[in-house]
Amino acid sequence: MVKQWSFSQLDTWFFKEARPFDSVGATQLDTILLPPPARTVAGAIRTLIGENQGINWKEFNQNHKLAKEIGYSDDLGKLQLTGPYLLYNEKQNEKQLERLYPVPLNILKGKTTGKKEEIEKFVNLVPGELVKCDLGTVRLPEKTGELKGAKPIEDAWLNQKDFERVLSGKFPRNIIYNKDLFTIENRVGIALDTSTRITKEHHLYQNQHIRIHHDKNLKIGMLVDGIKDRFHPSESDLINFGGEGRLAEVLINEENSQMKTPILKDEKYIFLTLLTAANLGNNWLPDESFIKSDNDDFWQGEIKGVKLKIISSVLGKSIQEGGWDLVKKQSRAVVSLVPAGSVWFCEVISGDPTKLHGKKIGKDTAFGRGELAVGKWENKI
Repeated sequence: MVKQWSFSQLDTWFFKEARPFDSVGATQLDTILLPPPARTVAGAIRTLIGENQGINWKEFNQNHKLAKEIGYSDDLGKLQLTGPYLLYNEKQNEKQLERLYPVPLNILKGKTTGKKEEIEKFVNLVPGELVKCDLGTVRLPEKTGELKGAKPIEDAWLNQKDFERVLSGKFPRNIIYNKDLFTIENRVGIALDTSTRITKEHHLYQNQHIRIHHDKNLKIGMLVDGIKDRFHPSESDLINFGGEGRLAEVLINEENSQMKTPILKDEKYIFLTLLTAANLGNNWLPDESFIKSDNDDFWQGEIKGVKLKIISSVLGKSIQEGGWDLVKKQSRAVVSLVPAGSVWFCEVISGDPTKLHGKKIGKDTAFGRGELAVGKWENKI
């Protein structure tokens, strides 16, 4: 049965960016913003399962009986994760939390002049006329109307109701920004010699910590599937979460909300948007099957049995993610991820596009990467 694991902040959190400490000199090392990297949350989940099973980590290897359930190293075993994502409720005392969704990048926000003051408004991006560029002859995204200062809405989220409005071709009514949920605190630290517990000379460093606003009911969520109920902790517990071993309280409950599958009545034109960052390798297309011929202005391929033409896309800045490999005791190779909120504009050739809703694309999908949502757009060309 699918369980939702939620992580509550007890202090501050720090999720180290891909650069190592010794590469930055006097420059500050930034934190990855919420939600944290998928491997960080997966590691916390596997650790807590193992500790509740009384495992001796020094004896744990790929042949251990628990490894069949939670995997070993890069293999997650039977674990299937969805997320990580933000859980939120505006009311501090409410127990029922709602998943937040990244604002798709095909929505721009700007301002228009009203009678007394400027008013915030939205405009869509859709594929425009054919143009020649370094990609060949393609349809680049264009605004559906003029709007002063229109730009993508970054570091922001939508609740389920507003996200479903966006998927149906409407604009959101309310946007939740990172700055309204948490602040970034700059910290100064010094390295310790683990053998003597004495500080090291010339090892001063700076980093950043995330502090959730005390009046905000915000948690990190991850859906956990594939394992038997007895491997899920039966009550709340504490776990080291992220860099510097900061604590989080973990609560496990039933999945209590799920985004509705959009109603697409024989829609010919759809868009796919990422709910979680995707590892697409060195490609920007959602699947390796997509191919562009010399005479065509689109890429054609198939995702999960649905045949599509990709007409255009709006992709965010790639995310660089590294980490530490506990098994090999070395840094992981840095990978580039396509960020959540990225959009592909598609034309349906055959198949039911609603079947792509909630599916995952790319590599490392067991970690929750590459989760999709499906919406519709209007092709006016």
